[in-house]
Amino acid sequence: MSVAGIDYSDPGKIRLEVWYPAGDVSTAPRKGWIDNDPLVYQGFEIMTGYPKELFEHIYQVKTNSFIDAPPVDDSSTWPIIILLLGWSSISELHTSLAESLASAGYLVVGIEHPGACAVVSFSNGDVHYFLGNDLLERLPEGTRESKVRMLSEYLARDINYVIEYLNGMNEDPSSDFFERLNMNEIGLYGHSGGGAVAIQYALANKNVPMVLADPTLEGFSAQELDTAFSNRILLMSTEEWEHGISEEYSSTIAKDRNESFYNLRICGMRHVDFAMVRNLSPLTFFFGETGRFMNDEDAIKYLDSAVKLFFDSVFFGGEIEELFALSESVPEFSM
Repeated sequence: MSVAGIDYSDPGKIRLEVWYPAGDVSTAPRKGWIDNDPLVYQGFEIMTGYPKELFEHIYQVKTNSFIDAPPVDDSSTWPIIILLLGWSSISELHTSLAESLASAGYLVVGIEHPGACAVVSFSNGDVHYFLGNDLLERLPEGTRESKVRMLSEYLARDINYVIEYLNGMNEDPSSDFFERLNMNEIGLYGHSGGGAVAIQYALANKNVPMVLADPTLEGFSAQELDTAFSNRILLMSTEEWEHGISEEYSSTIAKDRNESFYNLRICGMRHVDFAMVRNLSPLTFFFGETGRFMNDEDAIKYLDSAVKLFFDSVFFGGEIEELFALSESVPEFSM
C-alpha cells in the first residue's frame, strides 16, 4: 500500500495522511513509521512530558507503506475510512490499522487538526503544536460538557470538507484517483475525542457506519447517543473507559438494540493503547501507561482485525460471525 501527505487548502487548515492500495512500488521510498523531523520529536516531548531524545530513533522503524506510489492498476473502487484521532495523537500512531485496511482494498484518510494533535506541520513551514490537556479549562466560561460538545461540533465539520476534497480527486480525470473512490461507502473510525467527533457527525448522517474506540461521551445526552447508536457500530471498549463513564451512559450502551450494534470489550488494555503508544517504547508498560494485553506480540493485529472484519461486513459482504470467532479466539476479547 502507499501513503501520501496532503495539505487541505482551507482557511482553517488541516493535514491529511492518506493510505491506499498501491501498484508498482519499485521506485517509491519506503515510509518510516514516524517522520525524521525534529518538530515531531518536540511535539512528542510536549505531549508526553518525556525528553524528545527518547523518540529520535523511531524514524528508523520502517512501515509497509511507500510514499506517493501509484495506485494499483485494476478496476477496483475503494470504500473510504476516515480516521478521527484522539486528543494529542497523530495519524502515524494508527499506521498499523491504516495499512491493514488499505491492503484489503480501502482508502484510509487520517485527519490531523492543528492544536488537537501532538504536532501538525505543513509544506509552507507552518507548525502547530498540541494545545494541552488543560485546553478545556482555558476555554471561555461553560461546563466541561458544553466545551466538549463545542469542540466536537467544530471538528466534525472537517469530515464534510474531506469528503468534498476526495470527491474532487475522484472526479478529476488528471488525478491518479479518478473514479477509484466509492463515495457512497464511507465509514468512520474514532478514538477517544475522535469518537466524539464521529458521534457528532452521526447525529446528522444516519447511515454512516462507525468504529468507536473508547469514545468521549461527555456533551451528549442519552437520547442523542441512542440516535447515533442506531447506525451500524462496533464499540471497542477498555475496562478503564467503562469505569470512567456515567451510569446513564452505561445504561444507554447496554440497551437491547438491533444486530447492527456490537460491543467488543478488551481486558488488560489501557485507553491509549488504541494509538500504538506501546510501540513508541517498551518503557510505557513499566511506567504503567499501557496495558499488559499489549505485551502480546499479536495484540495490535487482533485489534486491527476486529476493525477490518466489521467494515468488511458492511462494505464487502463479509460475515459478522468472523468477528465473533475472533473474539472467541482471543482470551482478552468478549462480545
